[in-house]
Amino acid sequence: MKFKIFTVLAFCASAVAFAQTQYKYGNKFDFDPEQEKDVKLVAGDNNSYYLQSSTNENSIRSNNTIYIRKFDNSNNLKETFSHEMPQMEKYAPINYLGSFESGNKIVFITETYAGKLKKKDIYKVIFDKSTSAFTDELLVSYPIESTMKSGTTYFEKSENGRYGAVVFYNHSPRKEPEKIDINVIDSGSLKSAWSKQVTAEAGSSDTDFFVTNSGNVGLLRSVSQNAMLLFVTPSGQEEKFFTEKMKVISETVVSMGSQDYLLAFNSTPKAVKFNASDFENLMLYDIQEGKIISNNVIKDYNDGTKIADVYIPYTYLSGDKIYLFTESKIDSGTRKVKSPMGTMTFDETFYRAGDPRMVVLNTTGTIESVTKLEYQKRPASPDIHSFGIINVKGNYIVKNGGAFGMNLIDLENPGMKILNSLPPNTSKDPYYEAGDAYGQGVLYRADTKTLLIPRTFNGNQASIIAIENFEGK
Repeated sequence: MKFKIFTVLAFCASAVAFAQTQYKYGNKFDFDPEQEKDVKLVAGDNNSYYLQSSTNENSIRSNNTIYIRKFDNSNNLKETFSHEMPQMEKYAPINYLGSFESGNKIVFITETYAGKLKKKDIYKVIFDKSTSAFTDELLVSYPIESTMKSGTTYFEKSENGRYGAVVFYNHSPRKEPEKIDINVIDSGSLKSAWSKQVTAEAGSSDTDFFVTNSGNVGLLRSVSQNAMLLFVTPSGQEEKFFTEKMKVISETVVSMGSQDYLLAFNSTPKAVKFNASDFENLMLYDIQEGKIISNNVIKDYNDGTKIADVYIPYTYLSGDKIYLFTESKIDSGTRKVKSPMGTMTFDETFYRAGDPRMVVLNTTGTIESVTKLEYQKRPASPDIHSFGIINVKGNYIVKNGGAFGMNLIDLENPGMKILNSLPPNTSKDPYYEAGDAYGQGVLYRADTKTLLIPRTFNGNQASIIAIENFEGK
């Protein structure tokens, strides 16, 4: 699934000047980049901030742990808090589903299930910043047939962050209707806003789902290789069939006024494809009216790049323009990996994150431009995204994947401007080594005018880079 952020903008791009901007480097701390995922920096009080991560490995050692690291204003690690994800019984599988912030709390969604007990439990694991304590709360429990027939669970957030939804696709034989359980969470109260079980027709399969800003859920389904939308609200459900045959690959949802709109990359089903991407068209769809506004060819995503998936982390609205930021999961060939027991090697497809782009379209769905954004091109895991975007006093800054690279987005004239006013970065860096920066983990602390970036090093270590006096004008 894809993590998404939606912000209504009213701003104008302007020059950014930085006075007495300087780098500060926190001490190294132990960190496992191979195992620790969902890496994010999270704001704290005036004297602290946090780095969250999690490990999710169902093996003999069963490494399923949530980590919260607390840092001071010198960017040095003060405390590490860890918590084992709830487990139904010894060796029962555990899956980490996602996380979100709720006031002074960080909330993690996990699941555990066991065939012997014939059930699956979904938990909220809540970290309270004020007490530095974890609490496990059972959200919902579902019956299952067995470990092998336990269905699949996903978690997704709305663009405005007010809602999250756990969707459980029950196991069902191919020729029988599929039951889908939905549980929508109010991210403020952390209570269930509503829950419902719906039934999808036999032979259909799930492709993705989204949560609207009002807390409704859209389930994208595939029926006979043709996409359709099952839109679910607390009061009912409605099937919406697109007037064009298509395969939906990646999507997001935006709100314009009180109306919700689906933006979806899609392709036209063909018997044979030669060197063709699945990302042929970009559709703008009015959910309430059940109407395709436009479904335009977007040839820029069929340029020969081996795109396996498109991730849509940011979607902005400004006036009559929609700004869609994408990042690709790129097929980079194969590499040799060892078997779990280490007795043999085999070829595995290797993916990297990269190729970020900005798509500008107007509210009638006309694509006005597609701009490639700069990023660090060395191969990186899809878990280490190639860019992140932050708002510094109305200036939208792209963290472009490298340890130090920074650019200003120019929305009026699509493209990016390098922030040349930043100071030299490597000469005073005491830890200048090969490693990766978590672009999506960037945090700006307005109270201290500090931009913070987590990065890793060789040897399972990491540190925080801080850029002080980082201020948009």
